[in-house]
Parts: sequence; C-alpha cells; structure tokens
Amino acid sequence: MDSKLALLSRRRIGLVALGAALGGGVVLAAQRLLQPVSGQRGVRAFGAKGDGIHDDRAALQQAIDFGGDELWFPSGQYRLTGPLRPRSGQVWRGAGPSRSVLVYGGVPTEVPFNLLHCDGNDVLEDVTIRDLGFLGGRSQQLSSSPQGQEGFALYLRCALRAISILNCRFQHFGDGRSGGGGVILGPRPEAEGQGLESLRIEDCVFADNGNVPGLYIAACQAPGGNCRGISVNNNSFAGSVGSTKVQNCIYILGGGAQSLLRHVMISGNRFELDTRIDVAIELNWVDTFTLSGNMLHFQAVMPGSSGILIRDGCANGAIVGNVIVSDRADNDLRGILVLNFQHPGTITNLVISDNVVSGVIGAIGVDRGSTGVVVANNRISGSNAQASVGIRIVDASGVLVNGNIISAMTQAMAMGMGDRPASGLRNIVVEHNRFDRCGGDGQALIAAIVPLSGWAAKELLIRDNTAVDSVAGSRQIDPVFFAGDGER
Repeated sequence: MDSKLALLSRRRIGLVALGAALGGGVVLAAQRLLQPVSGQRGVRAFGAKGDGIHDDRAALQQAIDFGGDELWFPSGQYRLTGPLRPRSGQVWRGAGPSRSVLVYGGVPTEVPFNLLHCDGNDVLEDVTIRDLGFLGGRSQQLSSSPQGQEGFALYLRCALRAISILNCRFQHFGDGRSGGGGVILGPRPEAEGQGLESLRIEDCVFADNGNVPGLYIAACQAPGGNCRGISVNNNSFAGSVGSTKVQNCIYILGGGAQSLLRHVMISGNRFELDTRIDVAIELNWVDTFTLSGNMLHFQAVMPGSSGILIRDGCANGAIVGNVIVSDRADNDLRGILVLNFQHPGTITNLVISDNVVSGVIGAIGVDRGSTGVVVANNRISGSNAQASVGIRIVDASGVLVNGNIISAMTQAMAMGMGDRPASGLRNIVVEHNRFDRCGGDGQALIAAIVPLSGWAAKELLIRDNTAVDSVAGSRQIDPVFFAGDGER
C-alpha cells in the first residue's frame, strides 16, 4: 500500500473510532438519564409490566408500600384498574411524562376512580412526584361521579406538607360531565386542624381535563392547621373539550377568615385556551400572594368569565407583569377582576401593575368592598367594542389609578357607587393616565355608572390625565361627577 494511502486510512480509522466513542458516550449519558439513580427501586421488581395491557395496580401499590424511599418507573404505560394510595417520605421518578405514564384503566360504565387517592384523616408529607405522565379515560367514560369527587388524576384531600409535583403531565381526566378533572390538593372543608403547607407544582402540563381543567388547592374551614407556602410556577394549561361543566385552571381557596391560606406564588404559567373555562386563575381567602409573568391567551370565552379573579378575603397581593389576550371580537371576558361575592366583604392592599390586557370587554375591575388598591402602569387595549371598559371602580375606597395607558376602549374608565347597603365610593385618585383613541357611542372617557340615586362619592380626585385622538362626540368626564352632594 502507498504510504500516503496507509496514513490516510489510519487517520480515517482514528476519526471513525473517535466519533464512535463520542457518539457512544452521548448515548450512554442519555441512557443513564433514563435509569434509576443509586438507592431507587424499580417498580418492575415488584411485578409491574408497564405494557398498557396488564393491570399494574397491585404491583405498584406493593412497590409504594415496600419499595423504600425512592421509586423508579421505567418507560412504559402502567394500566390501573383502581386507585393508588401514596405514602409519606417517598420520591416517585419516571423517565419523562411521555415515557412513563400511569394510565386510567377503569370500566367506562362504572363510576370513575381517582388515579392517586388520599382522604379522611390521612397525613401525607415529604412526597415528590416527578417526570411522570397521567392519562385518563374521559372520552370513553359513560358513567358520572355522583358527588363530583371521582375521576381526578391526583385526589389528595388530606393534611399535606412538603409535596412537590414536577414535570408531570395530566390529560383526559374527568367524567365529561360535572365531576373529576386534573389535580385536587388539600383537606376537605369540614376537616378540623388539617394543614396545607409547602406545595410546589412546577413545569407540569394540564390538558383536556373536564370539570377541573387544572389545579384546585383548598384549605379546611376549621382553624388549627398551618396553611401556607404554595408555589405554582411554569406550568401549561389548556381548556376542556366537550365537558358540560368547566371550572378554573388554577383555583386557590383558603378556608375563610379563620383559616386563611398564606404565601402563595403563581408565576410563569401559560394558558392556551381554545375551549371554554370559567377562570384561568382564581384566589379566595388568600393572604400575601404574587401573580407574576403569567401568559393568558383566550381563543374561546365563557360568558362572564375572567382571566384573573381575586375574591373574598384576599389581602396583601401583587398582580404584576401578566399578559392577558383575547382573540374573540364577541367576547364577554374580564381581564383582572377584584370582587367580593359576599357583602359586606373586603379585599385589601393590592397592587395591580405593569400588566398587558388586550381584546377583552373589561380589562381591570376593582369592585364591592375593595380597599387600598393601586392600579398603575398597565397597558390596556381594545377595538372600541361597544360597552368596553378599561378600568372599572365600583363600591371601593382608597384606590389609586396612575400611569396607565388605555387604548381603543369605549370607556377608558367607569366609576360607580354600587347598589348594596353601605355601598360607597371614596378616596379615589385618578391621575397621570393616557387615554388613546377611546370613546364612542356618545360615552364619556371617564364615565359614571348609573343609576346614581343617593350618589355620595367622597374625596374623588381626577387630575393630569391625557386624552389623545378621542372618538368624535365623546366627552372627557361625565358631568355627574360635578353634580350633587359629596366631596370632589
């Protein structure tokens, strides 16, 4: 052989060997990611097959009961014909939510069951569930849940502490009517002294779940348990196809004035809603919370629904840097709504700032007993749809509206007294806002909500606002604000 050819051949052999070594290393590294780490027990060792055909319920429950602190679910579909009961002090880990999947295997004509179930006086703590998929049978389910409490992926209605649900997928749960859904966490309302503490739900996907399309977290109504520390971050939510009842994607519910849920963070979540839901994010009886960086995209709207709803008893919260967009010209959607359903009720000390709200009929509403609210530096835009309102304030006190840019809304702002006993409008400051291309239908840019019999607004200050390119025939401020009694 020619010496140059021999040298070239040796170089080629060396390069091929090097490439094989590098490629093999990448493959081995990838395989290691899909294998149990030291100290984990694989569920196959307990007889689970993961073939999507055999019933793996008994084998998986045995693995949970006797498998040690960490359980490994290799790639496969683990069919279950009944619920699993999780155990405290355990980590469940799969090879990824599309690789390691727990599959609902119930009979369609029978009442559905919850894939993971914990109830009553149970206490569940120090549990991590990660990199697993949960697949329901909603489309085949023919029998409904009598009380609406069956048909969930995770139904953990007991005292909870230090629970983490990470990088999981929950899809096709619910009975298609009025029961079940994605994930429900926390004790029943009537439970006494059960706590709800340190929950993390991160990087998960919730898709096509009926009734509860996403995540429901609730504290018990009786005092005595610690209820604090909820983080819901970087998850993805979609609506529900064909369900007769649809609730909220994220619902955080304290137990009442005696059992507030404290320290809640909801950030970086994405909502792609091409089917109808009630509310994307709702809080009730929550103290000290932050909603930030969430993206809500509505392509379908339920009449009277909201993007973000802050309800009775909430306090000390920040709603900052969220984006709410609707593609529907005929929508009846509210963007951010602060509203007491009970009267008299209070929602106190909120900051609503730096949000973007576009294409909704009512962008931001502060209503019914809300007090100490700052609405600042938000960007609101519409299409001059009839009756659209940028910022609405009714029956509220101590509200500052400052530095907002409101574009193409029929009413840039609307204010009213309310129609309940002790309703009022007091200590309201509206300043340094910009109203761009607003007006229409003979409306005032800052409008009064009528009827206003008994109008008694006190300490209402409107100053230094700018209107640009208003729709012809629109007034700047409703003259009602300058008539009658009250301090203005």
